[in-house]
Amino acid sequence: MKKYLVLVLGMLFILGFTASAFAIHSEIPSETQAIVAKGTTQVTMGGELRVRGWYLKNASGIRRAQSSPSDSNTQTWYDQRVRLSLAIETSKNTSGFIHLESNTGSSTTSDTYTWGSLNSKASGTGYSDLNFLEAWILYKGSGLGFPAGLKIGHMPLALGEKQFLDHTKFGDDAIVFFMDPSKQLHVGLLTTRFVDGSAALRTSGTSNDINGYVALATYKVGTNTFGVNYTYVDDQTGAVLANLQNIGLHANGKAGIVSYKAEFDKQFGDAPDSADTHGYPDRFKGYGYVLGLGITPAPVVTIRGEYAFGSGDNVTDDGDNEAFQTTLGNDIHYTQIFEYTTTTPGGARSTGLNGVTYYRAGIDINPTKDLSASLDYFVLRATEPLGAGTVTERAPNSKRIGTETDLKISYKLDKNLTYFIMAGYLDTGGWWATNGQLTTTTDGFPAVANDKPITQAVHGLTLSF
Repeated sequence: MKKYLVLVLGMLFILGFTASAFAIHSEIPSETQAIVAKGTTQVTMGGELRVRGWYLKNASGIRRAQSSPSDSNTQTWYDQRVRLSLAIETSKNTSGFIHLESNTGSSTTSDTYTWGSLNSKASGTGYSDLNFLEAWILYKGSGLGFPAGLKIGHMPLALGEKQFLDHTKFGDDAIVFFMDPSKQLHVGLLTTRFVDGSAALRTSGTSNDINGYVALATYKVGTNTFGVNYTYVDDQTGAVLANLQNIGLHANGKAGIVSYKAEFDKQFGDAPDSADTHGYPDRFKGYGYVLGLGITPAPVVTIRGEYAFGSGDNVTDDGDNEAFQTTLGNDIHYTQIFEYTTTTPGGARSTGLNGVTYYRAGIDINPTKDLSASLDYFVLRATEPLGAGTVTERAPNSKRIGTETDLKISYKLDKNLTYFIMAGYLDTGGWWATNGQLTTTTDGFPAVANDKPITQAVHGLTLSF
């Protein structure tokens, strides 16, 4: 059951909140003019066009679908994303934002369409829709004696350093109340509807919604920010989540040429589940942390180091779920290939630190105002080995996921027009072979020929307006 828990989390209740959550949306260039002006109301239009070309080698999934290493043919394709936004300002205290984004057909997990799929207006999934990425109203004032406000609607949200909760990709439906009792202190309360139960069950008096509640506070000291947050997930469906709770501590800042970030999350709560042997409820005991340090010896160079750990679950039926549960969007959180494209110890893509430990070394170079580049090297390990679990510890299978090297280059060709390259190479380790992620031969042993490194590269153009 536990290997699927992250899937449930990721699909059914992605939430989050930061001190600036009520201000996260696509940046509109300052030179953009209002397209509608009625009295004091101003409406500003913005958007983005992005075209990408892909190369993928030795991955089992089609077009970056959930993959494992495979001795497979090279895949190449192009995709495109379209975004349109309207920023509405009716007064200095009241504003709104509408943001539309393309997707593949009626998909709820896509923001692109593949080239060649729009050559005909089919009624299936071969067409592209525009869906709401954001649609919210913001009111702020000082009636309490200090700045405070209310934001309601669909909005991108995240918590802390985004290792536990990050839904900046597609957003959530939420009500956010925030206040700033001082210039340094920010306090926020959030409620969000993850899943709305069916009308049939609702009319019968059965509650089957999944709701989330968050309380947080951040405090700024100069260029340093410290924060604490608490998340409670109320699952009324009787599924695997009953009351997952997470408390997080985070910090980031800069002192001279040194920058840092840190986050620690601890989870608890019970989730009754008859699937476990002996009828034990799942007691959430996961935890995760990340520590990052950067040094900028020269204005154009930054050297980075990072260590991250997410607990794993090594026994399936002892009543404890020790894996660090995450809920993240399908975008890049650290590696370009492993966590973004392949099946992780969390049982899916985009599971963050669930059952993963990594070491990271990187460098950023910005030789000109138009050119930037970064190079990262990762050592990846599974926190716990996988296998046929029992009430005893599992066999000590390999924890070595492998190493990954990632490159990013960005060059500004013209005003608001950027060309970029992202490339990665995942050198796979023994974890894939010993834990059933590879295709096996008829005798049941892993097919060594499929233990192949994965290469992934993408380049593209982005025009923002």
